[in-house]
Amino acid sequence: MPDPSSSPKAVFLSYAREDAEAARRIADALRAFGVEVWFDQNELRGGDAWDQKIRSQIRTCALCIPMISATTQARGEGYFRREWKIAVERMQDMASGVPYLLPVVIDDTRENEASVPEEFLKVQWTRMPRGVPSTQFVEQVRQLLDRPRRGVAEPGRPHVRTEPATGAKPRATLARTLLIVVPVCAAIVAGFLITRKPANAPVAPAAPATAPAAVVNDKSIAVLPFTNMSDDKDSGFFADGIHEDILTNLALIHDFRVVSRTSVMPYRTTTKSMRQIARELGVAYILEGSVRRAGNKVRVTGQLIHAATDEHVWAQAYDRDLSDIFAIQAELSKEIAGALKTALSPEEKALIAHRPTENTEAYDLYLRSRDTDNHGGVTLADLTKEEALSRRAVELDPAFAAAWGQLAREEALFSFWGYDQSEARQAKAKEAIDTALRLAPDDPAVIDALGAYLYYGHRDFAGATAQYERLRKLQPNDPSVASSLGLILRREGHFSEALPLLRKATQLDPGNAAYSRNLAEVLFAGRRYEEFLAIQRRRVEMLPERLEEAYALAATPYRIRGSTAEGDRFIAGLTPEQAISPRGIEIRKDWAAAKGDWAEVVRLCKIQPFFEEDGAAHYVQAFWRMNVHLNVGDKEGARAAAGDFPNQLRADLAKQPRNIFMMLYLAGYEACIGDPKEGIRLARKAVDLLPESQDAVDAPVSRFVLAMVYARAGDKDHALEELAHCLRTPFAPANVYELRKDGAFSILHGDPRFEALLADPANNAPLF
Repeated sequence: MPDPSSSPKAVFLSYAREDAEAARRIADALRAFGVEVWFDQNELRGGDAWDQKIRSQIRTCALCIPMISATTQARGEGYFRREWKIAVERMQDMASGVPYLLPVVIDDTRENEASVPEEFLKVQWTRMPRGVPSTQFVEQVRQLLDRPRRGVAEPGRPHVRTEPATGAKPRATLARTLLIVVPVCAAIVAGFLITRKPANAPVAPAAPATAPAAVVNDKSIAVLPFTNMSDDKDSGFFADGIHEDILTNLALIHDFRVVSRTSVMPYRTTTKSMRQIARELGVAYILEGSVRRAGNKVRVTGQLIHAATDEHVWAQAYDRDLSDIFAIQAELSKEIAGALKTALSPEEKALIAHRPTENTEAYDLYLRSRDTDNHGGVTLADLTKEEALSRRAVELDPAFAAAWGQLAREEALFSFWGYDQSEARQAKAKEAIDTALRLAPDDPAVIDALGAYLYYGHRDFAGATAQYERLRKLQPNDPSVASSLGLILRREGHFSEALPLLRKATQLDPGNAAYSRNLAEVLFAGRRYEEFLAIQRRRVEMLPERLEEAYALAATPYRIRGSTAEGDRFIAGLTPEQAISPRGIEIRKDWAAAKGDWAEVVRLCKIQPFFEEDGAAHYVQAFWRMNVHLNVGDKEGARAAAGDFPNQLRADLAKQPRNIFMMLYLAGYEACIGDPKEGIRLARKAVDLLPESQDAVDAPVSRFVLAMVYARAGDKDHALEELAHCLRTPFAPANVYELRKDGAFSILHGDPRFEALLADPANNAPLF
């Protein structure tokens, strides 16, 4: 029975048995954000003890959420009605206005026809189709739980002040797509070291959900994507660049709350009304505009709309020379501040009026580079294109500090992702950031770039933290700052401290798929699977076109309890077009490997030897195929799959002797088809070059690869020692169910020590 003193902020879910699935979705979403929920569908069993427990929970919870549906309408009797009666009885003893009831309707049941206690009709209801909770609903619950328990204006009616996020572009963030797809063998795990995506990858719109009416900040703004009115439709990057720079200017105004770029981009082609958009984004005002560029002339229009009344508060058209584009952006920002009766500080005025360059061609190149980053930036080809554009920009204007900073970030990423860790590349990164700092040390874009350079280029997490703390003072509501600080704490091994910041980023920018991915990855790495599943369900709704997101959700039960039913259903449910698509084939390979069906993996590898969509190098994918052939006892096939990649890696390592990514792959190749002793030496060297004390995300993966190398080399004792460590370490992708099927560790299968590791419940329990 719960102790009221120890659970002062718990939420009780009351539901009909038939609505258990919808109740679970709500419970998972609330728990993912730290809310204690009293809900356990396994306990719908009756009995005096159970009845007393339920009564106690209703009488001691902070909020009672009755779920109303066609099921509750159809059932004149049911235990949920007893729960509702107890909740109403408790309200009689409460002070007027204490928020306690929060009714939720999970279908189209109408309030005026609902068979519910009269008290339920006195409070505001939340409509939640299929029990899919919105971020606004979760935030509403959290704010109600944080309120002092005293009366408010209307009995039982929740009042929430919702403030949207700023619109600055996410920077200096990393994501690891593999950790939310079941890693089924050491080769895939090693591939995880390379296939990282930046946080600003393009996202699809989140599935709209109806949220309860909330009081929004009266200086909150959503800036919709600017329409490209130019005759040259290929210049859409320019309109997007102007849009992003205006967002950045508005975000510098401390009184404003500006919805971020990623959350507004899905509305580019929307037919929704301004009122509906504002309601979904939680803002009071909408700014929309257009850009027309012709030769050296530009026309920028903007109009500010008060969404609730559809009143046009301000409108202006600017016809200028292209060289005046920064003056246009500054004037527009100041006009909006004036329209919303906001006084700008001298510091804000100076930042908004800052002209990053006088060279319009350099600015054009800068925007093109940033546009490439916004629309992917994942592959070596993307990064090479970005770097070339930024370098040309600084050649045209050597005083362009923001472009130097962008170039420094791009050069550092070559090193961090393992594409190029040569001294020449590192020198280019240092030259770029030093130049940016010399030109404009206090420019927010340069501060951001310095944080990225320190993070990516040197793993100087303390130095990067100092820069993001500086940026937080300039842009206190920027979700990218919260995300970056959370990711740094993650790298430092402070996982529990990282979670609140990563959650904050998702709350400030709920439409940003990268932020939810970052949060999901930390939860997954810590084996906090139930919380991970709640986030992943939201990602599936947010990104319905991405098969890999739905697959990650379906495959997770295998990691939790070894269940293949969910994954099998997912694979069986693929359409013929999905199943034969490059992504579909790759997913089918992964699932077959998870179950140890290596013959099927071999068959699929013949159909699709390489997969190009995620940007993984061919030597990474060849390494995986080599392991697949070894798992079916085909050593010649393994050698054929490896091809000349081992020699290529040796040549590359001679130029980049500290590149641990290449070192680990070469170690794996040596252990499997070359010199096992050399494989062990290389893997040990990689682990020594990057210990866990320096990077708590990448280093554990290296330890897992070392365990695989030991196993392939026939060294059982050291392989077991490393696996024992990995099973106790976040981000070391070792899972007790996968290890049973992983051919890389077949030498250990049946060994009592190995079986004992897999049988130990602690080795599949949460790690933090």
